[in-house]
Formats: sequence, C-alpha cells, structure tokens
Amino acid sequence: MKLSQFSLVLALLCLASAETLANERVTVIRAGTVVTGTGETLSPGEVVIEDGKITLVGSQLEIPDNAKIIDARNQTLMPGLVLAKTSQGLLGSRVSGVSCDQTVLNRWVNSEMDWEAFVEAGFVAAAFIPAGSGFHGQAIVVHTDPNAEDRILRESVYLPLTVTGYSSLHRTIQKAFDGARGEIEKVKKAREKWEKEQEEAKKKAEEEKKKASEKDAKADSKEEKKKEEPKEFKAPEIRPSLKPLVDILEEKSSAMPMMVTVVNPGAILHVDTALADVKELSDRDPQAVFALPGSRNGAFHKVVDQLIDRKATVLIPPGLSALPDTLVRYHTPAALSRGGCQVITLPRSDNASGMRDLPGYLAEQVRYGMSKEDAIASLTTAPAKFLGLEERLGTIEEGKDAHLILLNGSLLDPGVRVMKTMISGEVVWDREDR
Repeated sequence: MKLSQFSLVLALLCLASAETLANERVTVIRAGTVVTGTGETLSPGEVVIEDGKITLVGSQLEIPDNAKIIDARNQTLMPGLVLAKTSQGLLGSRVSGVSCDQTVLNRWVNSEMDWEAFVEAGFVAAAFIPAGSGFHGQAIVVHTDPNAEDRILRESVYLPLTVTGYSSLHRTIQKAFDGARGEIEKVKKAREKWEKEQEEAKKKAEEEKKKASEKDAKADSKEEKKKEEPKEFKAPEIRPSLKPLVDILEEKSSAMPMMVTVVNPGAILHVDTALADVKELSDRDPQAVFALPGSRNGAFHKVVDQLIDRKATVLIPPGLSALPDTLVRYHTPAALSRGGCQVITLPRSDNASGMRDLPGYLAEQVRYGMSKEDAIASLTTAPAKFLGLEERLGTIEEGKDAHLILLNGSLLDPGVRVMKTMISGEVVWDREDR
C-alpha cells in the first residue's frame, strides 16, 4: 500500500515538474505600446512567446502562472529591424567582373564579427553581400544573435550588380549574359547529341532483332531481359559563376532578382539600355530593384517618376538632397514612397554608427512627407518581404518568429534607444546589462 502511494506521489511530482518546465518556455511581454506592423497598435499590449514563436497578441491575455514575465509597461514593443544590404566586417578582397557564385560564407570569422553592434541598433536580421563591382556575388540573410553558430535564415536571396562606370556596365552585362547564353547552348547541344545517339542505338537494336533467327529467339529473349534501361540525360555542369544568370534567362522560379546599385541617376538609364540589348530580356519588364546613394547633392529627382512608374523597390539611405545650382530641397525617399514605390531604408554609412543613427533620420523622412507607417515599414515589413522572409519576420503576428525589440519610445523619436533585442524569444542584448 505504501509503495503504491509513493508511486502516485512520484507520478504527480513528475507531472508537476513537466508542467513547470513547459510554462518556463512561455514568455510574456507586457508593453506600454505594441506596434504590430499590421496596421494595429495596442496600448497597452501583451505578446506571448512559446518555443521562439509568437503564439498570442492582445491585451489582458490568459497566461500560465509560471510564465516568464518581461515588464515593459513604459516601453514600446515592435518587430526587430531588418537590414537589406551590408558588407560590414567581411574579410578578403573586393569581387569584380562576373562572379555570381561568390558568397560571404568564407569571408567572415563568426567569433570576430561585431554582432553586438547589430543587436544594439535593433537589427535582428541582415543580408550580407561581398563588396565589389559588376556581378559581385549573391546575398545571404542571417540573424544577428551574437552567441549563435548556425545563423543562416536564407541563401541565394538576390544578385547584386554594382555600377561603377557606363562603359564597364555595358561590357559586364554583355559578357555576363553572353556567357549565360553559351551555357544554355552547351546544354542544348549536349541534349541533342544524346537524343541522336539514343535514336541511333534504338534503330541498331531493332535491325539486329530482325536479323535474329527463330532458333535464337529464346536466347534473344533472355538477352533482352539483361539489357539496361536507357540512361537518363546527364546535362553538362553549368559554370557556377553564370548559373544565376542562366536561371534569369530561362525564367526559372528559383531565379534571384537583380539588385542594381547606382551612384547617379544617369546610371539607371544606362542599366535599362544595357539590359534591353540582351535579346531575352528586351520584352520583359524593366529592372525594378535599385540601391541608391544617400548623397545630398544628387539629382535623383530626375528619375523619380520613372521609378514610380515601374513601382520599383528602392534601397536608399534617408536624406535631404539639394537640387543642383539651387536652394531647393528635395527628399527622394519620401517622394518615392508617396508615389507607391517600396522604400527600404539603409544606414547612411555601412557601420555601427550608421545603424545607431537611423531613428533620427527616419523622423526626418516623416517631416518631409513619408507616412509614419511607411517609415517604420522601411526597416521591418518592406525588407522582410524583399528578402523572402515575410512569413517569419517584419510584423508581430501569431506564428511568426519572436524577433523583437523594446524601445524607450517610438522608433520615430529623435534620440530613441533600443532597450532590449530578442531573437527567437530570447533576450540577446539588454541595455540594463551594459
């Protein structure tokens, strides 16, 4: 009887222990304001996180008694920021020419990267590309947890093309797509040769069969069973440096979008001309993803209408430009946003201070006509969508990864500071610990 009672008590203790452990995996953030990124703002609001995922969003939610509570009733909770283009901390020389297969995986030492600079500024994910010109590699997206080893969120995200000169641009594009076309022709000729050989082998086998005598029919029957099935065509390997361009020419669903970085407005016109000279691309929609500089003396107002007409995605640092030879000020990001372009904000400099300074510049964008929603989206939902991670990042919704930040005010307040950065529901940076 005593043994039975002991077993019952032990079972109840195990059950209670399991329930406690399960509850400890639940984190609840109680914030003064929750900016969800979906158009809804909760004041106050609560977010429940379990196993690194957001499970509930609302107010006065029912939560387990033993859940971990983060009391942030004087702070703002919002989605973590996403950096759509960076080369910070990478090793090795610059890449040039046509090198579409280059990535950053062999260009950093994980333990020596300044991941803390990213999370201090509120960036939970970043797209890295090798520095260079021409077709200088491809982007990969990683999360920025300083203590992580396996941090890749997505590979082969986009294909950067950086324009440094007009003549070199035309040469690079012609060389790149001529090479890709040659790879397609190589595979086509190899297939035609294989099909011809298969047809000849089939005819030869039929002729030999007709010549066989009746007395050898039985032997032939046994021999046919031993014959191998026709081998499948094995295409020759496509050069890795050209494979992404082959995918573009063949309009494969896996083809990466090109992201063209230009330094002046005239380069956009040259890009259009150079791509139109590629016969396979001449009747397709014009290039619609660009990265523009943050120069305050540029003349990008001259191509704003063209970018708006093609509903372009534009990666651009915030900043006010002066029209040449005038005192007139023009805010290119705000104009593009008002016109319907997808604006993605980049730091004015690709370093730690550039990332930290972004909130003040975002407020400037709002002063010059960009909506508050679009300004915040330019660092959250817009880059997440461009990088193909909109199902995981960019908003606070049930089922998404709990990559979040807590601020001591609105992201649009000058001087606002990140108080906590969370990745997969875990606090990876806390200002109170600094």
